[in-house]
Amino acid sequence: MDKDMQIENNDAKRNASRGLELVNCPAARTRQLADLSEELIMEILLRLPTRRLVYLRRVCRSWRNLISSPDFTRNHLHRSCSCDPSLTPLRIAHYPHNGWNREIKFFSVQSMLDNPSEPTKAARFSEGGYYRIVGSCHGLLCFFGSYANHDMHAILWNPCTGFIFESPEISGEACFSGFGYDHLSDTYKFYATIIRKKMPYGVESSARIYTFGPTSSWRRIDDIPSSLLSAPKQQPWNKVDNKIGVFFNSSKACTINWDAYNVIVYFDMGIETYGHFPLPDRELDELSTCANLCVLRNCLSVCYEHMKTQSWIVWQMKEYGEAQSWNKLVTIPFHPRVRYLNRALTLQPLYISESDVLLAISPFFTIVLCNLNDGNINFTVNDISGEVDCKMAFIYHQSLVSPNGLQRNSSKMPLYFYIAKPSFSFSR
Repeated sequence: MDKDMQIENNDAKRNASRGLELVNCPAARTRQLADLSEELIMEILLRLPTRRLVYLRRVCRSWRNLISSPDFTRNHLHRSCSCDPSLTPLRIAHYPHNGWNREIKFFSVQSMLDNPSEPTKAARFSEGGYYRIVGSCHGLLCFFGSYANHDMHAILWNPCTGFIFESPEISGEACFSGFGYDHLSDTYKFYATIIRKKMPYGVESSARIYTFGPTSSWRRIDDIPSSLLSAPKQQPWNKVDNKIGVFFNSSKACTINWDAYNVIVYFDMGIETYGHFPLPDRELDELSTCANLCVLRNCLSVCYEHMKTQSWIVWQMKEYGEAQSWNKLVTIPFHPRVRYLNRALTLQPLYISESDVLLAISPFFTIVLCNLNDGNINFTVNDISGEVDCKMAFIYHQSLVSPNGLQRNSSKMPLYFYIAKPSFSFSR
């Protein structure tokens, strides 16, 4: 008898004497798996990270149906948010250059925080047209794109699962916009002010909503009252600094928010109404009007470039909508590696880690790591590059989420994932 086989037989006898049995037969393993209840299988799968679950959908039809079900994806996301953030890792999606680029890059937030001195690997997607990211929510990225004939459409994409859905086209171009989740109807919505040229020289605008669903269409809704923007009625969008709105999600409301100089104008995704509240009281100087809205630790936040103090100042709103709850979070001194002499641009905060490190992106896409406890500033090594003229970086969770009842459809936006040749498409 072969020596290795003899050792294996001896091990089997010892295990048998202790009441243990080694199962090597695939059929036996299958029977053991089949003996597990669906509830137990679900509890086991809920503890696995998103990327692994994407592959496990291929095991069998029952697992694919379970992992793809709305209840499972919702529970998995909830478990990640409340218990184990590692289940849905954070990523940064960004467009280089001026935002209408044909390439999207993705970076791991955890890699940047753990090893800032090590080059951060980027996953790249190339797409066949010119599109811009509008926002992210629950692992979904929303884009809008314009064609040569000035028609536009919205696209919903889950980079982790490959789910993609495209809205019908609408005539016009999106001026300012936003994307988010409506907790009242359990739906995802795209908001845009559509601009149409009016012969011979004028333009007309109208606010529209697209609810991502199998039978949805663009709906006309009330325009933003010009009084909220302190602007002439015919061109209210000129007063909005952040034309791509920031989605804020809380138990009170789900809103899209724009910085309109001295106030924040918001659109309530549930009841589809507008409102506003003041920005923080701050010491203004003539060059401190540039701002960047963001969400940090579930609080609406804003970052100002302040020339008098030569710094960026980040404020947090502890209670959404309550002006007295604005609190100065951190002051970051200008640094030669991130300072950019353009008043229209400022630092873009993205995330605060559990160890109190603020991750932000400069106008030239330098990743800045600021320790909120001691003020220490560090920089990551990566291939993020290119000048940015608007909000072009978004943070999102890798998730399994797709809108209820929505099946991927044929899209004009082919997305090719570049890791190594050959590439493959997620579009069709």
